[in-house]
Amino acid sequence: MKLQITKLFVAAGFAAAASASIAQYATKPVRIISPAPPGGSTDIVSRLIQPGLQEALKQAVIVEARGGAGGYIGSDYVTKQPADGYTLLLGGAFTTITATLQKSPSYSPRRDLIPVAIVATVPNIMIVGPNIKANNVAEFIAFAKANPGKLNVGSNGVGTTLHLSGELFKLRTGIDMVHIAYKGWADCVTGLLGGQIDLMFDNLSTAMPNVVAGKTRAFAVMSPARHRLLPSVPTFDELGIRNAEVISWFGIMVPAGTPQPIIDTLGRIIRTNAETADFQDKVAKLGMDAAAMGPVESQKFWIGEVDKWEAVVRASQTPLQ
Repeated sequence: MKLQITKLFVAAGFAAAASASIAQYATKPVRIISPAPPGGSTDIVSRLIQPGLQEALKQAVIVEARGGAGGYIGSDYVTKQPADGYTLLLGGAFTTITATLQKSPSYSPRRDLIPVAIVATVPNIMIVGPNIKANNVAEFIAFAKANPGKLNVGSNGVGTTLHLSGELFKLRTGIDMVHIAYKGWADCVTGLLGGQIDLMFDNLSTAMPNVVAGKTRAFAVMSPARHRLLPSVPTFDELGIRNAEVISWFGIMVPAGTPQPIIDTLGRIIRTNAETADFQDKVAKLGMDAAAMGPVESQKFWIGEVDKWEAVVRASQTPLQ
């Protein structure tokens, strides 16, 4: 009985401390900067985070779109805001890639941003269009090696995860393909379906409709394990292509210098919300996978992302902007 009472007091103490820290921090509206146009995955995930954060903080939480330059403009904007917890960034792999691609970047992914929580992930997949006669990755690689420079791989722009997934594939397999950069994702898909390009790497969530309809074929998943939505499609690792994983992810980041108690408070709120059945169901319906990483896990993951993409940009000799 005494042990149970003690546990109750401890739990009550933690709850009181959490309430106090929220009250001390959240005294005005909070903004989530979505560094992409409205309607895309980045914007959608921002709005999934918004209600739970708003309810916990007892303050208005506003999603503000600041798209442009593959996420660079919005990400850079957040790094220049006061480190007080009132301007958050919906970050992703693009947050490190776009800065890495700049000749003179105005922010450093390592120095100027701190991850608070990661809430959703989705692997990229390799998909081929009607031009490709190969039936699998091995046959595709054999054809590509016999015909260097004759295959076109498309993307939604230089420096995106779709583009660099293709560069990573080329590095790991030693094949030579021509990169075609489109103005956006929709134009790239149109080019694939029309035969102007031979393949592309895409988020599994956005690629699924055409794969299910038989308009494209999925050859491989760029994740550590097979995906629940494509159980018959192998991973690159299974096929002997090592270190070719690309997981697009979405999470909240803050400017460096944000007080640790605020980071911990935001991390706890966002992670708790990400663990709810409602949130996970909504993420699953988008074709993504729910994640619930707090500040410590997110920081470790983030540094790994920075290291990986810096290496890919250098090795692929992607032109700096």
